[in-house]
Amino acid sequence: MQDKIQNDMMYGDKASKAILSNLSYQFFGKVNDPDTAKYYERFFEIIKDSTKSVSRGHSLDFDTRITTGEKEIPKIRSDIFFRLKQGEFITYADGKDEKVQFNLQKIHRELAKRTKPFSLADLEANFELIYYEARSIFK
Repeated sequence: MQDKIQNDMMYGDKASKAILSNLSYQFFGKVNDPDTAKYYERFFEIIKDSTKSVSRGHSLDFDTRITTGEKEIPKIRSDIFFRLKQGEFITYADGKDEKVQFNLQKIHRELAKRTKPFSLADLEANFELIYYEARSIFK
């Protein structure tokens, strides 16, 4: 599956939710769709972030007020999913998340081994065998 939108289109909204909720390990990669990024963001825990607001007085009022508080934000924000690079994923399993990097593997390439020469009679015999087996399926 490429993204949530594709999953919804293929299976419908309810079936899509059922499929995704039954996955034990999930890999979240780079997204191009804001709805998918927001959906991914909901999987990760909410943390409390401290906030600080400073209000300064104007003109003759030199009163300065500092207000502190906390706001809840997702541990992994949706914009992170747009910035993932090739091979980077954020995994989610058993309530834990981790950013992983898969390195590109070197592929060993070589020329194909020499093929066995065959004659026209061999080719015709092979065709007849395949034709006979195919006809036996439909009998």
